[in-house]
Amino acid sequence: MGLGRSDQRRGAAGAAVPGRPFWRAAPSTAASEATDGMRLLIVDSSTVARRQLFVPLRTTHQVQEAANREEALALLDRAAPEVILADPFEPGDPDEGPALSWVQRVRHHTPRPSILIITRNDRKDVITRLLRLGVLDVLPKPADADEIRLQLRRAERLRELGLVLSDPVVPTGEMVADGDGLVLRAKPRDTPLPELGIVGQDRRIRQIVDQIKRIAATPVSVLITGETGTGKEIFAQAVHRLSDRRDQRFVALNCAVLSDSLVEDELFGHEKGAFTGATDRRKGKFEYADRGTLFLDEIGELSLPLQSKFLRVLQERSFERLGGNQPIATDFRLVSATHRDLPRIIKDGFFREDLMFRINVVSFHIPPLRERPGDILSLAHHFLKEYGRTFGRGDGLTFSREIERHLLGHPWPGNVRELRHFVERAVALSDGEHIGPEALPAEFSSAAEGPSLQEGLGYASTGPRHGGAFDTLVKRYKRQLLAEALESAGQDKARAAELLGLSRSQVFKLVKELGVPTARAGGEARPRTRTTAVS
Repeated sequence: MGLGRSDQRRGAAGAAVPGRPFWRAAPSTAASEATDGMRLLIVDSSTVARRQLFVPLRTTHQVQEAANREEALALLDRAAPEVILADPFEPGDPDEGPALSWVQRVRHHTPRPSILIITRNDRKDVITRLLRLGVLDVLPKPADADEIRLQLRRAERLRELGLVLSDPVVPTGEMVADGDGLVLRAKPRDTPLPELGIVGQDRRIRQIVDQIKRIAATPVSVLITGETGTGKEIFAQAVHRLSDRRDQRFVALNCAVLSDSLVEDELFGHEKGAFTGATDRRKGKFEYADRGTLFLDEIGELSLPLQSKFLRVLQERSFERLGGNQPIATDFRLVSATHRDLPRIIKDGFFREDLMFRINVVSFHIPPLRERPGDILSLAHHFLKEYGRTFGRGDGLTFSREIERHLLGHPWPGNVRELRHFVERAVALSDGEHIGPEALPAEFSSAAEGPSLQEGLGYASTGPRHGGAFDTLVKRYKRQLLAEALESAGQDKARAAELLGLSRSQVFKLVKELGVPTARAGGEARPRTRTTAVS
């Protein structure tokens, strides 16, 4: 975005202010043009980074700025920000300690603001500590306009409900009745991943679980997105099991497998005689889920008329059975899931935007299995132990190295569900404790007949076949790996680096060295779902 010299000397209301860039806040006045919207405070030592956030936000929110942490602390009382958008890591810091301490100080301020971190610091341990401190989220630089707006809507909705995601995740316990006495039981946020049915060490999975632990005890609606088979219901169950509703029902309904009329009957129930065949009164999911959790899988498949009826239930917290006229109150925690791109189908006129805002107070995206290859073997061995016990084979079953190679090389279009079915079939068809290539299904045959890594590099049992062209073959193999990783990551070099276990700088260097074509060669890597950069 080009800036004229006169533009750079305008104040918050458009008046010229000698010597001060237009994006810097005047100490005693609001920095933005808006008189409504939320009160925001942008904290960043980079003037350019502050400008990139200030310009698109100033027309809809009241925005102040601070060039460092201390200046931000001084503004807290005067500006009373509702949301702070901050990169707390400053040049000259010896480590992450000062930034983390600042986040803690801001979190304890009254009134307590929501904190959204936007930073280039991508260290897993630092991001985890920030999330545990209770920040709203940690986003990578450069900031994306749509993501920022989504996070601000989320913060606004949480504040309307009287909630601020600023409570740290700390181990605590509670006394609960157990038979004749009281016992100390860990609160849900202490529950380890395996006990939640979640297996994986991928950074994004662990971040999702950390966020679930923070919001589980609140009444907010949760939307879980992800491809079919990624295990969205497992995460929905985790929300329920970590909430104060865990002793009540978890009621699930897949909206994609039933017709509209059947989905409506499943949700609302019916009175006797409501329609032909209704010989008895029947309670629906809304009624059964009272005081518990209602999980609607594939909510994007609901028809528009049914969406309108569902929205009314969410607004009024009551409903009537089909054929009835008596309102029935209900209090359920809503968790929804979909593999559809809801913003896209809203634009196409197939989903109500007001319903989207109701169900999407907090959202999580479950990455497909092909994007977290480090979890494939962990999941496979977990399922191997599960089905070993189910089929009476015990815990001693193992995979051959060849099987593991095929597991890592398969694209898993059906995600975790496909992997589970593969392991179940392998255990059922094998005889001994060692599961070998004979357990591979037909769809793996092409992979099974393809060259091994050793053969791909020019080796057979007799040694090199290509007369010492080792470097050329290695370079070709690296190029192929990098091209496939970039394709899987939607040409996002940061994501490709994550898939390959490399740093982003290594991927940029390899792209240049190996001449790998990319859609945004040399550009700043951005996640696939973020398409509009703030500028």
